[in-house]
Amino acid sequence: MRRPLLLCLIIASMGCGSTDTFDSPIDQPTDSVPAPKPTVQDGPQVIHTEDGGRMEGVMVAGKRTGPWLSYFANGGIRSRANYIDGLEEGPTEVFHPTGVAYYTGQYTEGKPSGEWVFFDSKSKELKRVVYDSTGTVIRP
Repeated sequence: MRRPLLLCLIIASMGCGSTDTFDSPIDQPTDSVPAPKPTVQDGPQVIHTEDGGRMEGVMVAGKRTGPWLSYFANGGIRSRANYIDGLEEGPTEVFHPTGVAYYTGQYTEGKPSGEWVFFDSKSKELKRVVYDSTGTVIRP
C-alpha cells in the first residue's frame, strides 16, 4: 500500500517546475533541508547503551529528573545519580563490573563538590579528591 503512494509522491514532485534533475531521491541535495532532530518524550525512559547495558530514569521537559540508574549488560548496577532540571545533584555512586564501588561523591548543580573517594576493583581505596563549590579540585 505504501509503495504506490511513495511512487506517486516521487513522480508528482518531479513535475513541480524544478529544472534540477536527480537520478533518485537519495541524490537530492540535503543542505537546504535540515534533518529532523530526535525528540525525547517526557516520562519514564529506558536507554540502551552500545555495550548492552541500559540507563533508566524520568525525563521532564526534556531533562533528566529524579533518580537515574545505569546497568551493565549483565544487569549489575553501573551507577546511581539524582538529577534536578537536567543537572546531577546530590550523592552519586559508580561501580566496577564486579559490583564493587569505583567511586562515590556528591554533585551540586551539576558540578562535583565535596570529597570523592575512588576504589580499585578489590575495594582498596586509591585516592580522595576534594572539590570546591565550583567543581574545582582543591585537594587532590
